[in-house]
Amino acid sequence: MGESSEEKSQPATDKKLRDARKKGQVAKSQDLVSGMVILLCTLCISVLLPKARAQVEALIDLTALIYIEPFAEVWPRLLDHAEQIVIGITLPVVAVTVGAVILTNIVTMRGVVFSVEPIQPDIKRINPGEGFKRIFAMRNLIEFLKGLVKVVLLGLAFYVVGRQALQALMESSRCGEGCIESTFYLVLKPLVFTVLAAFLLVGAVDVLMQRWLFGREMKMSHSEQKRERKDVDGDPMIKRERQRQRREMQALATKLGLGRASLLIGDSGGWV
Repeated sequence: MGESSEEKSQPATDKKLRDARKKGQVAKSQDLVSGMVILLCTLCISVLLPKARAQVEALIDLTALIYIEPFAEVWPRLLDHAEQIVIGITLPVVAVTVGAVILTNIVTMRGVVFSVEPIQPDIKRINPGEGFKRIFAMRNLIEFLKGLVKVVLLGLAFYVVGRQALQALMESSRCGEGCIESTFYLVLKPLVFTVLAAFLLVGAVDVLMQRWLFGREMKMSHSEQKRERKDVDGDPMIKRERQRQRREMQALATKLGLGRASLLIGDSGGWV
Protein backbone atom coordinates (compact mmCIF):
# COMPACT_ATOMS: atom_id res chain seq x y z
CA MET A 1 0.00 0.00 0.00
CA GLY A 2 1.34 3.45 -0.90
CA GLU A 3 2.12 5.87 1.87
CA SER A 4 -0.33 8.43 0.47
CA SER A 5 -3.20 5.95 0.87
CA GLU A 6 -2.05 4.58 4.22
CA GLU A 7 -4.38 5.28 7.11
CA LYS A 8 -3.16 7.93 9.54
CA SER A 9 -4.27 6.41 12.81
CA GLN A 10 -1.33 7.24 15.09
CA PRO A 11 -1.22 10.41 17.22
CA ALA A 12 1.32 13.04 16.25
CA THR A 13 4.71 12.80 17.91
CA ASP A 14 6.21 15.65 19.90
CA LYS A 15 8.68 16.29 17.09
CA LYS A 16 5.93 16.71 14.49
CA LEU A 17 4.02 19.06 16.78
CA ARG A 18 7.17 21.11 17.40
CA ASP A 19 7.91 21.30 13.67
CA ALA A 20 4.30 22.30 12.95
CA ARG A 21 4.46 25.00 15.63
CA LYS A 22 7.61 26.45 14.03
CA LYS A 23 5.62 26.71 10.79
CA GLY A 24 2.79 28.53 12.57
CA GLN A 25 0.48 25.50 12.55
CA VAL A 26 -1.30 25.43 15.90
CA ALA A 27 -4.85 25.09 17.16
CA LYS A 28 -6.43 28.53 17.34
CA SER A 29 -9.96 29.79 17.99
CA GLN A 30 -11.13 33.02 16.38
CA ASP A 31 -14.55 32.71 18.03
CA LEU A 32 -13.08 32.89 21.52
CA VAL A 33 -10.92 35.84 20.45
CA SER A 34 -14.02 37.63 19.14
CA GLY A 35 -15.91 36.88 22.33
CA MET A 36 -13.12 38.21 24.55
CA VAL A 37 -12.76 41.33 22.39
CA ILE A 38 -16.49 42.04 22.65
CA LEU A 39 -16.47 41.40 26.41
CA LEU A 40 -13.48 43.60 27.22
CA CYS A 41 -14.52 46.36 24.82
CA THR A 42 -17.98 46.39 26.38
CA LEU A 43 -16.44 46.74 29.84
CA CYS A 44 -14.11 49.45 28.56
CA ILE A 45 -16.96 51.43 26.99
CA SER A 46 -19.08 51.08 30.14
CA VAL A 47 -16.20 52.59 32.15
CA LEU A 48 -15.65 55.40 29.63
CA LEU A 49 -19.34 56.14 29.10
CA PRO A 50 -19.97 58.57 32.01
CA LYS A 51 -16.97 60.72 31.11
CA ALA A 52 -17.75 60.57 27.40
CA ARG A 53 -21.35 61.55 28.05
CA ALA A 54 -20.25 64.59 30.06
CA GLN A 55 -17.84 65.57 27.29
CA VAL A 56 -20.55 65.27 24.62
CA GLU A 57 -22.90 67.41 26.70
CA ALA A 58 -20.13 69.99 27.04
CA LEU A 59 -19.61 69.86 23.27
CA ILE A 60 -23.31 70.53 22.68
CA ASP A 61 -23.19 73.47 25.08
CA LEU A 62 -20.09 74.75 23.30
CA THR A 63 -21.86 74.46 19.95
CA ALA A 64 -24.58 76.81 21.19
CA LEU A 65 -21.95 79.53 21.60
CA ILE A 66 -21.80 79.85 17.80
CA TYR A 67 -24.88 82.09 17.99
CA ILE A 68 -23.36 84.25 20.73
CA GLU A 69 -19.61 84.49 20.07
CA PRO A 70 -17.72 84.96 16.79
CA PHE A 71 -17.56 81.80 14.71
CA ALA A 72 -13.81 82.12 14.15
CA GLU A 73 -13.26 81.87 17.91
CA VAL A 74 -15.73 79.09 18.66
CA TRP A 75 -14.87 76.77 15.75
CA PRO A 76 -11.27 75.92 16.83
CA ARG A 77 -12.53 75.18 20.34
CA LEU A 78 -15.22 72.90 18.92
CA LEU A 79 -12.68 70.98 16.85
CA ASP A 80 -10.30 70.62 19.78
CA HIS A 81 -13.07 69.39 22.10
CA ALA A 82 -14.40 66.93 19.52
CA GLU A 83 -10.89 65.64 18.90
CA GLN A 84 -10.40 65.03 22.62
CA ILE A 85 -13.66 63.06 22.75
CA VAL A 86 -12.73 60.88 19.78
CA ILE A 87 -9.21 60.21 21.05
CA GLY A 88 -10.41 59.61 24.62
CA ILE A 89 -12.80 56.90 23.43
CA THR A 90 -10.93 55.43 20.46
CA LEU A 91 -7.47 54.92 21.97
CA PRO A 92 -8.60 52.92 25.03
CA VAL A 93 -10.91 50.75 22.91
CA VAL A 94 -8.16 50.09 20.36
CA ALA A 95 -5.66 49.29 23.13
CA VAL A 96 -8.11 46.91 24.81
CA THR A 97 -8.88 45.24 21.47
CA VAL A 98 -5.22 44.68 20.63
CA GLY A 99 -4.46 43.44 24.14
CA ALA A 100 -7.44 41.07 24.11
CA VAL A 101 -6.45 39.61 20.74
CA ILE A 102 -2.82 39.08 21.79
CA LEU A 103 -3.52 37.64 25.24
CA THR A 104 -6.36 35.37 24.10
CA ASN A 105 -4.26 33.99 21.26
CA ILE A 106 -1.33 33.39 23.63
CA VAL A 107 -3.60 31.46 26.01
CA THR A 108 -5.37 29.40 23.34
CA MET A 109 -2.15 28.67 21.42
CA ARG A 110 -0.25 27.96 24.66
CA GLY A 111 2.50 30.45 24.02
CA VAL A 112 3.76 32.93 21.45
CA VAL A 113 3.87 31.61 17.89
CA PHE A 114 5.57 33.58 15.13
CA SER A 115 6.12 32.31 11.61
CA VAL A 116 6.02 33.84 8.12
CA GLU A 117 5.34 30.51 6.43
CA PRO A 118 1.52 30.81 6.52
CA ILE A 119 1.70 33.98 4.39
CA GLN A 120 4.21 32.61 1.90
CA PRO A 121 2.92 31.64 -1.58
CA ASP A 122 1.95 27.98 -1.84
CA ILE A 123 0.97 26.26 -5.09
CA LYS A 124 -1.40 23.99 -3.15
CA ARG A 125 -3.60 26.97 -2.29
CA ILE A 126 -4.41 27.58 -5.96
CA ASN A 127 -4.66 23.91 -6.87
CA PRO A 128 -8.32 23.24 -7.87
CA GLY A 129 -8.13 19.69 -6.53
CA GLU A 130 -6.88 20.81 -3.12
CA GLY A 131 -9.45 23.60 -3.05
CA PHE A 132 -12.25 21.14 -3.80
CA LYS A 133 -11.08 18.94 -0.93
CA ARG A 134 -11.06 21.91 1.45
CA ILE A 135 -14.66 22.75 0.56
CA PHE A 136 -15.84 19.40 1.91
CA ALA A 137 -13.31 19.17 4.73
CA MET A 138 -14.44 18.43 8.28
CA ARG A 139 -13.13 21.81 9.47
CA ASN A 140 -15.29 23.76 7.02
CA LEU A 141 -18.36 21.75 7.98
CA ILE A 142 -17.77 22.55 11.64
CA GLU A 143 -17.23 26.24 10.84
CA PHE A 144 -20.54 26.27 8.98
CA LEU A 145 -22.34 24.64 11.92
CA LYS A 146 -20.76 27.11 14.35
CA GLY A 147 -21.93 30.04 12.26
CA LEU A 148 -25.41 28.55 12.08
CA VAL A 149 -25.53 28.10 15.86
CA LYS A 150 -24.45 31.71 16.44
CA VAL A 151 -27.07 33.04 14.02
CA VAL A 152 -29.80 30.97 15.68
CA LEU A 153 -28.79 32.01 19.21
CA LEU A 154 -28.54 35.69 18.34
CA GLY A 155 -31.79 35.56 16.37
CA LEU A 156 -33.62 33.99 19.30
CA ALA A 157 -32.12 36.56 21.67
CA PHE A 158 -33.22 39.50 19.54
CA TYR A 159 -36.68 37.99 19.13
CA VAL A 160 -37.23 37.31 22.84
CA VAL A 161 -35.81 40.61 24.07
CA GLY A 162 -37.45 42.62 21.31
CA ARG A 163 -40.83 41.05 21.95
CA GLN A 164 -40.64 41.78 25.67
CA ALA A 165 -39.35 45.31 25.17
CA LEU A 166 -41.66 46.35 22.35
CA GLN A 167 -44.47 47.46 24.64
CA ALA A 168 -42.06 49.36 26.89
CA LEU A 169 -40.52 51.11 23.90
CA MET A 170 -43.92 52.13 22.59
CA GLU A 171 -44.95 53.60 25.96
CA SER A 172 -41.62 55.26 26.80
CA SER A 173 -42.40 58.37 24.74
CA ARG A 174 -45.15 59.34 27.21
CA CYS A 175 -42.89 59.75 30.22
CA GLY A 176 -40.16 62.00 28.90
CA GLU A 177 -36.44 61.83 28.18
CA GLY A 178 -35.46 60.04 31.38
CA CYS A 179 -37.94 57.26 30.76
CA ILE A 180 -36.74 56.78 27.18
CA GLU A 181 -33.14 56.48 28.37
CA SER A 182 -33.95 53.96 31.09
CA THR A 183 -36.05 51.92 28.65
CA PHE A 184 -33.20 51.96 26.14
CA TYR A 185 -30.76 50.56 28.69
CA LEU A 186 -33.39 48.08 29.84
CA VAL A 187 -33.56 46.72 26.29
CA LEU A 188 -29.84 47.01 25.55
CA LYS A 189 -28.46 45.16 28.57
CA PRO A 190 -30.15 41.78 27.91
CA LEU A 191 -29.08 41.95 24.28
CA VAL A 192 -25.46 42.66 25.21
CA PHE A 193 -25.40 39.91 27.83
CA THR A 194 -26.93 37.44 25.39
CA VAL A 195 -24.43 38.31 22.65
CA LEU A 196 -21.53 37.98 25.10
CA ALA A 197 -22.81 34.67 26.45
CA ALA A 198 -23.33 33.31 22.93
CA PHE A 199 -19.85 34.30 21.73
CA LEU A 200 -18.08 33.09 24.88
CA LEU A 201 -19.97 29.80 24.94
CA VAL A 202 -19.33 29.12 21.26
CA GLY A 203 -15.71 30.25 21.73
CA ALA A 204 -15.10 27.89 24.66
CA VAL A 205 -16.52 24.97 22.70
CA ASP A 206 -14.54 26.08 19.65
CA VAL A 207 -11.23 25.91 21.55
CA LEU A 208 -11.83 22.24 22.35
CA MET A 209 -13.07 21.58 18.83
CA GLN A 210 -10.07 23.27 17.19
CA ARG A 211 -7.65 21.27 19.32
CA TRP A 212 -9.44 18.06 18.37
CA LEU A 213 -9.39 19.01 14.67
CA PHE A 214 -5.71 19.95 14.86
CA GLY A 215 -4.84 16.65 16.52
CA ARG A 216 -6.85 14.86 13.84
CA GLU A 217 -5.01 16.69 11.05
CA MET A 218 -1.63 15.99 12.64
CA LYS A 219 -2.15 12.23 12.88
CA MET A 220 0.56 10.08 11.36
CA SER A 221 0.73 6.75 9.58
CA HIS A 222 3.01 3.93 10.71
CA SER A 223 5.33 4.69 7.78
CA GLU A 224 5.63 8.34 8.80
CA GLN A 225 6.48 7.37 12.36
CA LYS A 226 9.11 4.90 11.16
CA ARG A 227 10.65 7.49 8.86
CA GLU A 228 10.69 10.05 11.66
CA ARG A 229 12.44 7.62 14.02
CA LYS A 230 14.93 6.91 11.26
CA ASP A 231 15.59 10.63 10.78
CA VAL A 232 15.97 11.23 14.50
CA ASP A 233 17.72 8.07 15.68
CA GLY A 234 19.44 7.07 12.43
CA ASP A 235 19.15 4.09 10.08
CA PRO A 236 18.50 0.87 12.09
CA MET A 237 21.02 -1.06 9.94
CA ILE A 238 23.72 1.49 10.69
CA LYS A 239 22.83 1.38 14.39
CA ARG A 240 23.13 -2.42 14.42
CA GLU A 241 26.51 -2.25 12.68
CA ARG A 242 27.75 0.28 15.23
CA GLN A 243 26.53 -1.91 18.06
CA ARG A 244 28.34 -4.91 16.52
CA GLN A 245 31.58 -2.94 16.26
CA ARG A 246 31.15 -1.73 19.84
CA ARG A 247 30.76 -5.31 21.06
CA GLU A 248 33.87 -6.35 19.14
CA MET A 249 35.86 -3.51 20.72
CA GLN A 250 34.61 -4.49 24.15
CA ALA A 251 35.55 -8.13 23.52
CA LEU A 252 38.99 -7.03 22.31
CA ALA A 253 39.50 -4.95 25.42
CA THR A 254 39.12 -8.06 27.60
CA LYS A 255 42.12 -9.68 25.84
CA LEU A 256 44.57 -6.89 26.77
CA GLY A 257 47.23 -7.09 29.51
CA LEU A 258 50.71 -8.59 30.10
CA GLY A 259 49.28 -11.96 30.99
CA ARG A 260 47.79 -12.33 27.51
CA ALA A 261 50.61 -10.69 25.52
CA SER A 262 52.40 -12.73 22.83
CA LEU A 263 55.11 -10.10 22.18
CA LEU A 264 56.84 -7.67 24.57
CA ILE A 265 58.80 -4.58 23.47
CA GLY A 266 61.16 -2.82 25.82
CA ASP A 267 64.41 -0.84 26.24
CA SER A 268 66.93 -0.17 28.97
CA GLY A 269 64.43 1.91 30.89
CA GLY A 270 61.77 -0.81 31.05
CA TRP A 271 59.02 -2.39 29.07
CA VAL A 272 57.06 -0.31 26.66
